[in-house]
Amino acid sequence: MTLGDGIRKVYMLLDEYSSGGVVTVDPDIEKKMADFFDVAQKDVAGYKRIIKEQTIPLESGTSEYPLPNDLSKIFRVWVDGELTNRYVQKPGVISFPDTGSGTHSTATVEYFAVPATITQSTPEDYVFEVCEEAANCMPFFVAAQNLMPDLVVDYSAFLQQYYQMRGALDVTLPEGDGSGGALRQTLFL
Repeated sequence: MTLGDGIRKVYMLLDEYSSGGVVTVDPDIEKKMADFFDVAQKDVAGYKRIIKEQTIPLESGTSEYPLPNDLSKIFRVWVDGELTNRYVQKPGVISFPDTGSGTHSTATVEYFAVPATITQSTPEDYVFEVCEEAANCMPFFVAAQNLMPDLVVDYSAFLQQYYQMRGALDVTLPEGDGSGGALRQTLFL
């Protein structure tokens, strides 16, 4: 789903259409959309994780490597295709203390990512970073936030629908050793 699709769905939920079926653009609602979608996407991503990976070519004599800026938490680390817990994470870097001899060639860091910030200048063709099922929850959150200051219209039905849809998401994490086999070691990071 794109930001533009999400905005259109929020207008539909808020019933912001003229009798002819044309969207009635409300400048107050329009100014808040980006920020509300940013909050919604980050909330959903904390629940239904975005998993990304970074491959790091290991070099002899180097032990610290930069981590991606969008990293929230490391999920698991592989060195030359083998799951490992032999690494140290510091702010912005990861180090592999046993790779100084040059015997290893690559490390793959699987991590939970924080989605990019949605701002007023984010184009409407921006594709949400969360999965489609998670993105479908977000218009209900945004509609609720738009109605929250309204003392006449109750926002709670939209917010409840958001929580219900978010709660129904499959949040299981992938298993395996990267080759289709069963996970040999579970890490609790």
